[in-house]
Amino acid sequence: MTITERIGSTDTIYRSYTIADFEFRDDTEGDGFTFEGVASVVDTPYTVRDRWGEFTETIRAGAFNKTLKDSGADVALFVNHQHQSVPLATRSAGTLNLSADPDLRVVASLDRERPSVLDVRSAVTRGEMRQMSIGFTVPKARDNWNDDMSEREISEVALLETSIVWKGANPHTSGSMRSLDEFMASLVDVEMDADEIRRAVTFFTDRLPDRSAEFAERDRADRERLERKARRI
Repeated sequence: MTITERIGSTDTIYRSYTIADFEFRDDTEGDGFTFEGVASVVDTPYTVRDRWGEFTETIRAGAFNKTLKDSGADVALFVNHQHQSVPLATRSAGTLNLSADPDLRVVASLDRERPSVLDVRSAVTRGEMRQMSIGFTVPKARDNWNDDMSEREISEVALLETSIVWKGANPHTSGSMRSLDEFMASLVDVEMDADEIRRAVTFFTDRLPDRSAEFAERDRADRERLERKARRI
């Protein structure tokens, strides 16, 4: 599974947003660029699709505060979540500053001597990369689901990275299962907590055909058999 949307999960979650407010400018001092943008919005519901269907998710104001207050929590700025590449900027190097006002805002000092910086600057200013994305995990019991698991509110995230992206990561796996055996094997390989299982059960229950008429006919036939037996006694 590419992205996990579950309570207590240790997998990284990715959320992407159109860059509505950004700026590339020359540094007043030095020979670099400064990038400013909003990496994540808060108190704004959005739709997420996972393998069990769609649900509405909201990151609440203050969710980033713990990470931002932790000076030891390093966060990097990448392009398209390419973690194997050299990051554009990092908190530990002092080249990436993050703030929540309450939306998560990124200010990054970028080196104009690096080809990757020139590439992303060109793509953003030309409108070819119009989104920012964040990667995070949700600490245990810091999110809340409604009863039918169709709405989720997140009150705290452990922020791992931010990215400038062309298109946001799709939380729904693109691979198709060729057989029931492969599908069941994929479930065995994934650790699922109680809330994951509840969403899975709901997903499959909703896909079951309505068999109420069949059951009613079966009950009627059973009653008639019992009545015939009773008359023979």
